[in-house]
Amino acid sequence: MCCRYHTTPVLLSATSGSVEALDYLLSSGANWRETDSKSNNAVQLAALYFHINILRRFIELDLDDLPVWKILVEMLRSDEHKRLEMGVRCLEALCVNTDSFWKDIMEAGGIAALVEILSSGRLKLQCMAAAVLCHMTENVAVCEELVRCRAVAVLIKLLGGQQPEIHSRCAVILADLAGHSGQYQTHIADLGGVEPVVNLLSSDLQDVLLNAVRCVQALCVGCPSNQTAVARAGGISQLVEFLTVNSEVLQEEVCLALAELARDHTENQELICGAGAVQPLVQVLQTRKMSTQVKAARAIEAIAHQNPAIQTLFQKTHVARYLLQLLKVFHQTSREQGAVSLWALAGDTLKQQKYMANVIGYHSILDMLLSSSDKMQYVGCQAVIALSRESCTHQKILCRENGVPPLVRLLRGSRSTERTLLSAICALRTLCIGVAHTNNAKSQAVIYEENAVAALLELLQNHESLQVKVQVAQTLACILMGNQKLQKVFWEKEDFSYDTVVELLQSEDPEIRLEAGHALALFACNNPTQQTAIWKRGGVPVRTYEHFLDSDDETERAKAAFQVIVLANVITGSDKVTLTARGITALVALLQSEKPNTVVITAQFLATLAHTRTVSDALVTMRVVEHLTAQLYSKEEEVRTACANALGYLTFNRHAHRILMAECRNTPLKYKLMMNHLAKDGKICSRFTSEFERQRKVGLPSLSLEQNGGPPVQQRCSKGVSNRRSSYPGSPAIRSSSDSTSAAVQPYRYNQRSKTALPRVRFSEESPSISQNNVT
Repeated sequence: MCCRYHTTPVLLSATSGSVEALDYLLSSGANWRETDSKSNNAVQLAALYFHINILRRFIELDLDDLPVWKILVEMLRSDEHKRLEMGVRCLEALCVNTDSFWKDIMEAGGIAALVEILSSGRLKLQCMAAAVLCHMTENVAVCEELVRCRAVAVLIKLLGGQQPEIHSRCAVILADLAGHSGQYQTHIADLGGVEPVVNLLSSDLQDVLLNAVRCVQALCVGCPSNQTAVARAGGISQLVEFLTVNSEVLQEEVCLALAELARDHTENQELICGAGAVQPLVQVLQTRKMSTQVKAARAIEAIAHQNPAIQTLFQKTHVARYLLQLLKVFHQTSREQGAVSLWALAGDTLKQQKYMANVIGYHSILDMLLSSSDKMQYVGCQAVIALSRESCTHQKILCRENGVPPLVRLLRGSRSTERTLLSAICALRTLCIGVAHTNNAKSQAVIYEENAVAALLELLQNHESLQVKVQVAQTLACILMGNQKLQKVFWEKEDFSYDTVVELLQSEDPEIRLEAGHALALFACNNPTQQTAIWKRGGVPVRTYEHFLDSDDETERAKAAFQVIVLANVITGSDKVTLTARGITALVALLQSEKPNTVVITAQFLATLAHTRTVSDALVTMRVVEHLTAQLYSKEEEVRTACANALGYLTFNRHAHRILMAECRNTPLKYKLMMNHLAKDGKICSRFTSEFERQRKVGLPSLSLEQNGGPPVQQRCSKGVSNRRSSYPGSPAIRSSSDSTSAAVQPYRYNQRSKTALPRVRFSEESPSISQNNVT
């Protein structure tokens, strides 16, 4: 037989699969280059008989003139079916057991050969070729080679077939391609690959479903066009249905896919909730498996992000209690996701953020601040900001619970990201001030005692970020605001100069210039001494604010207007009266904006300015009271609260007191709205409230109106008493045909005002001929 096939002992050992015999022969000096009568060498014979152990040994030996990978790739191009099939089979088997196989196959030209097999139409070979590629596409170089070989179109075409095994493997390859590059995501979509992938979600096989869901996720990561395409292909409803299947593995993958579908995509967020995903996600969050809980939390975070309506839906399910459980586990990644998801539900409104911070609790917030995780530190800082903003009570509790030292530690930490550092700086600032920039002396003292000022000054001098520097300047101003004792110690002991802040005013970045001006305004607010110090430093040129006062951005205009009013004494190039008038005019105009955020920040500035008598008089002259009371009817609660706070401080001004009293007497609802929305720490003149309550007991003029429940007005015409007027406000009085020729009723004039506001008393004393005009 040996003579017939011209075989040799080495070839026989390869054919039989005996590694021991092969090793002995090679160690004895046997010739491994010989071939049989059909020109098969030892590698080809081992491949034809599927002896993977022999092939692996040849790979380890790396013999000259016997390149295993090149020989196997050549077999892939053979016209003989048996040889081609065994070549693919051997590659598939070797892929599992060899570390650097992908590079060897690629260098041998195997990618192009495998793509040719995928295009061949031979189902069995296509499955094996796809399996080989599945093991290789985790590497970027392989994906690049596949794209060069135009494999994407071939893979998408195979998704339209009837073979589930090919569907599954092609989905894996496409997912790897999409995961490596946004360019490949777009390339797959351009070739029409999104819809075929979504169609795989109707499969009955879990393996196909898993890989299809992973592919959907990979296609949607950071790609809004693909997110929209998946939704239009009907993928959302199918994914939501999978949340209720009895498979934790599938549920996990679906949660990740929904997270990427919804991330920063408002339309998809609403479609996912519309498909009924809220309750199933909460149920998945309650499973015992920690990895499943974390993935469900990630989906909730993405779906609820910056979407108040959806945040409300999740809050109604009490999802926060389940997310809080993640904060208590040992695994840091799980705690991070729990914290981030909780804060995603907090939204952007102060009320909602305060609610969520209260749900988290002081101790959990402090644990976040002390964590080594940057994400948890950031959420902890944000929670401190939410709790302490405009709340003296929370400020005191946080200081008492040792919330300041972790914040100071973040200022000194070299590993803190800029986002977290800025958040910590803002948290310290928020702990110091309340409504209308009123200071909290106790919090300021605690922060000073914890050496926060030294850490802030270090950042102001040495940090590279201008944003950090300008925020530090604002925080320093708030720590000193209204606290004469601390100011004296600070200016005597600390090495601080306005030069750094003035330099920031000359930055090329408009945002930095505006925030630097705000820092100076905080230092100078109700502080003539510091205004003088800034003036001696050279003041602030008026041109600094020209750009912002004429800006199209309403927030910029509001901040600039506030600054020119506060800094009017130190701004050069214009007189104080002109600057103040310009700033007040701008603020009053912005108070009538249709943007809620603009009205909120403007009202907050007005509340601060109401502390100054001259400014408050000017505000009253510009009808600011009327504009603020009109905003009490706003749909936005933050607008109503900010305007109520501003009105409260204006009641200490005599002119504003009288105007607001008239407004409230004529429309008692305004008083009710103002009192209901006045912040807990807000202030209102006790004389104003007591006077209004006294007048309400006596009887308000507005209550005498028929539309407010008063008695109807009787009028006398030429033929006696006229018919009763309609009880519907604004409707004309009913007149008979004879009334059309009657003489006009002359107004009744009386010299002395009624002694009482009670309608029934007044009408009993007055003549029945009093016209309705005289009542009002």
